[in-house]
Amino acid sequence: MKYDSATGKPYYAYGGDFGERYFDNFTIKGVVAADGRPKAAMYECKRVFQPIQAEWSDSSKAIIKIINRSPVLSSAYYNGWLSIRENGKLISRKPLEIPAIEAGTSIEWNLAKYLPKFKSGAEYHADIEFTTKEDKPWAARGFVIASNQLSLTPLVKHVSLNASVAFVEKDQQLVAQAGNVTVSIDKLSGALTSYKKGNIELMGQALLPHFTRPQTDNDRKGWKTHRVLKQWYDNQPQLKSVAAAEAGGLKGVQSTYTMVNDSVELKVFYTVDKEGTVKVDYQLKAKPGLPNIPKVGMQTGVNKAFTQIQYFGRGPLENYIDRNYGFNAGVFDADIYDFMEPYVVPQENGNRTDVRWMNLYKKGTKDGISIVADSLLSMSAWPYSEKNIIEAKHTNKLYPADHITLNIDLIQMGVGGNDSWSEVAAPLEQYQLKAGQYRYSFYIRPL
Repeated sequence: MKYDSATGKPYYAYGGDFGERYFDNFTIKGVVAADGRPKAAMYECKRVFQPIQAEWSDSSKAIIKIINRSPVLSSAYYNGWLSIRENGKLISRKPLEIPAIEAGTSIEWNLAKYLPKFKSGAEYHADIEFTTKEDKPWAARGFVIASNQLSLTPLVKHVSLNASVAFVEKDQQLVAQAGNVTVSIDKLSGALTSYKKGNIELMGQALLPHFTRPQTDNDRKGWKTHRVLKQWYDNQPQLKSVAAAEAGGLKGVQSTYTMVNDSVELKVFYTVDKEGTVKVDYQLKAKPGLPNIPKVGMQTGVNKAFTQIQYFGRGPLENYIDRNYGFNAGVFDADIYDFMEPYVVPQENGNRTDVRWMNLYKKGTKDGISIVADSLLSMSAWPYSEKNIIEAKHTNKLYPADHITLNIDLIQMGVGGNDSWSEVAAPLEQYQLKAGQYRYSFYIRPL
């Protein structure tokens, strides 16, 4: 631990910060942070290594299979529990009364009698846990030794638009007014640049297509994404046109962008309904032959006062498509500084997968902005600019921006890490994004 000589702000130092020639952070990587706090990867490891596994045998009949993977202990050493979540929120927790499962064996068990009547338009999950029956030298009684989450119902659509309001041209803006909500799209960038509820500006930066992330250690020192995925790092979307348009019977504005010598075409269609909800429809066509895409999505900034984050997705800690097995879907709430992962060397962090919706709001008020998915999104938020994260080598060089950076992605490539110093550091093939066609939609609305 060192202290910034100018501000007194503490930060963790690493190789090269003490006068030695060797300059690297290799020895501070791992599943435990420098302060002893378990990182997200710890929970991934825990679930991979857990002694008991629960999975569907026949979901249509609510029959699960419980496997005792332990080489020695019976499941009788643990208490079983079944928790039910409705729209991500816990509504019940009951003992799971199953017979003892001897080491290396499995049973099938019917959950039907434990399940509530499902409400129309709601999404349900079952969390199955096994906890210690007594205190151990390494954990207190009730410690969760194994857990799995099973989906009980299909994904639910949370928002839909039935009508739209027209955009009116005002100088260099296309403006839609819906009650006390004002939506502005800039004709020079094609981007949504202002979203006001009354006199409160909910946004802080333009909403624009975005394909890269601050490099992780694996990206930068391992498989070197700035070289392998060079076209995505070296090019920015160029606006080709922005004009009034109509799609699916809804009026709106369509912005069309191109990249990499027209090898990439991107269309973003904005619609506003009478309540001030904005629907963003995103269509990407990237020609085969281009390198894999770091991520498919958009980046914006929201009002810097919106430092509280509540969301329905996997959590509570950061997770990525190749490192989200250890986290359940639920509703989680955190301050933005707790929402982030404070890596000793600033880099990509704080992503959440399977996000149904995310609210950013000012603590103690109802002022805020909500992003609602049409499917499942990959999202993150930082109190810093992406440029600052990329350039900073220590956390004391991160400075709060004049907005909250918000990433609203369909998907982001995995973090990889089979090693961290060669091409093997790349995510496995199934966790990379091939150049091709991608489409997704989401909604923006005031709280």
